[in-house]
Amino acid sequence: MAGVKAVLGILGLFALWELVVAVLDPPEYLLVGPISAFAELLERPGYFAENTFITLQEALAGFALGTALGVLCGAALHYSPTVRSFLYPALIAIDTIPKVALAPLFIVWFGFGFESKAFVAMAIAFFPLVINTYDGLSSVPHELQELARINKASQWKKMTKIEFIYAVPSILSGAKISISLAVGGAVVGEFIAGSKGLGYVIMLANSQVDLPSMFAAFIVLAAIALALFFVVDLAGRKLVPWKRHAK
Repeated sequence: MAGVKAVLGILGLFALWELVVAVLDPPEYLLVGPISAFAELLERPGYFAENTFITLQEALAGFALGTALGVLCGAALHYSPTVRSFLYPALIAIDTIPKVALAPLFIVWFGFGFESKAFVAMAIAFFPLVINTYDGLSSVPHELQELARINKASQWKKMTKIEFIYAVPSILSGAKISISLAVGGAVVGEFIAGSKGLGYVIMLANSQVDLPSMFAAFIVLAAIALALFFVVDLAGRKLVPWKRHAK
């Protein structure tokens, strides 16, 4: 039922968008409706599919790297007060830097290929995982901590059997945020130095004032970000079924 409502909501948004274009009748170089955008998709499916696959690869690589590093860094912040005192303020400071400003640096380091875009996506996806992992591990109830102490559980068992299991819902919440941000990060990298991908499609369409192509790319980007979000959400429901039943 929730999926049906989501589809109806999206269709309603498209209908409203098309209605606004029909009523205002703006020039095509200012605004086009979803019908024009979908017609562009149908006219050049191979072109959009090829560039979508490239952006998707970059986003997934960045998300995987960001998740791994984010969880490790969040755990280090929780388990090491020394690391936390030195690293946490630095992470907050770095997080305030607009990530588009970091993209040229990654391009200098990793070149104009796949790697630089993946690292831009990683940089954007990284921070929600760090904060959510740290918060999840820090919010383990005192009663569970006492139970582990009474049963003389080792630090490894305490970490794997209690703390990380308790933190999984929080980590997955961060992952749902990060997966959408990773798609945006890949596009940011393509804006700066791309010759392929949906970011490049948008920049090329902008230079040619080709709004149907631009909005077609926007729709595809929104679709893949939404699809990836629901994939992570579904994985979360499978991994933490107790959270669903607790509602």
